[in-house]
Amino acid sequence: MSALAYTQTAQAQQRTSKVNPCPSIFYEEPYNNQLLVPNGCPPNAFTNRQVGQGGSAVVQPRILVKPQGLPVNRQPIPYPESRQNPIATITPASTVDVKLKNNTNARITYQAIGHTRPRILLGGEEYILKNVPTPVTITVVRDDGGLLRVMPTSSEGMLAVLLDETTTFDDNQGVLRIQKDGQVFLN
Repeated sequence: MSALAYTQTAQAQQRTSKVNPCPSIFYEEPYNNQLLVPNGCPPNAFTNRQVGQGGSAVVQPRILVKPQGLPVNRQPIPYPESRQNPIATITPASTVDVKLKNNTNARITYQAIGHTRPRILLGGEEYILKNVPTPVTITVVRDDGGLLRVMPTSSEGMLAVLLDETTTFDDNQGVLRIQKDGQVFLN
């Protein structure tokens, strides 16, 4: 076959080939009970259920259409301060100093969200974040994936935070939230 004839045959095949608009995957387990079929395709079990419940029949693949009229839980999730008691209280003057002391042998990444970039605190080191405006959230994470126990102590305008290793998941912590009124919460 000449190069010209081969090229013409390939072009003709490209013009006449079509993508299957109704792939069989929509009719096989488990997808026939999880995915809505594209427009123009015969309905699968999931599509029939959605239409039967008053749901929309306008469908696009891989988009979950939620039927109207189903109950939705609109109850807001409470903030930590409404669920627990503060672990410490400081007397801030709109800003606070936070002393972080790494008592582990691991590197710890910490950040005052919105005020600093992520920083490294090596094992045995300490650092004071000065004049951090409240409210503020401070995160601490061991770089080796180990567990951390956060132990705060407070004085006027200063929060000292000792970071120790722990072996139990119940003690693992890493998010410190200092409120405008000086209450400190830990998650």
